[in-house]
Amino acid sequence: MTTDDITTTSYLNELYQQTEGDVNKQASMYEVGIAIGLDKSNAGSLAEELMVQGKVELKTLSGGIGITTEGLAFLGIAVASSQASGGDQKLSEGTVVSDSDRSAIEAMTAEVRAIISKNQLEYALVEEIVLDLKTVEVQMLSPHPKTAILREIFRSLQNSFETAKCDDTAAALKLFCG
Repeated sequence: MTTDDITTTSYLNELYQQTEGDVNKQASMYEVGIAIGLDKSNAGSLAEELMVQGKVELKTLSGGIGITTEGLAFLGIAVASSQASGGDQKLSEGTVVSDSDRSAIEAMTAEVRAIISKNQLEYALVEEIVLDLKTVEVQMLSPHPKTAILREIFRSLQNSFETAKCDDTAAALKLFCG
């Protein structure tokens, strides 16, 4: 294990402790870093790197972060059944995202990230998928994320996976959108 791997694991473990392993809770990216001996700058850089990898999610613009299901998997921790979306969950019909929708969205975005990292997709398609995922993240920063907007983003992701001939993922996204 390299020093970078040890630092990453330590950071994720500390984030896991501070959020009590709940993907819906948040902690300060800086406080997590300070707890493992990083300065503010290095803590922010590591958090950004982990966001790109999908192991950490930005919750607030002031540096609030949460661990993702992918981050938990990296640590070898199974997601509690109350946090898991399940393969058959879909977005609710409400105007605003519910708590169960938040968990489902987190799980679906983690699944999409895992799929793009496992498949050899064209660069332009990967870029489109990543931008859609970023749009999901930005919408989820709202105090009242709109279900209709998120549904359309996931439909866009479905179209991208249909283009890539990733039929299982496209079918899961179609079911998720309802």
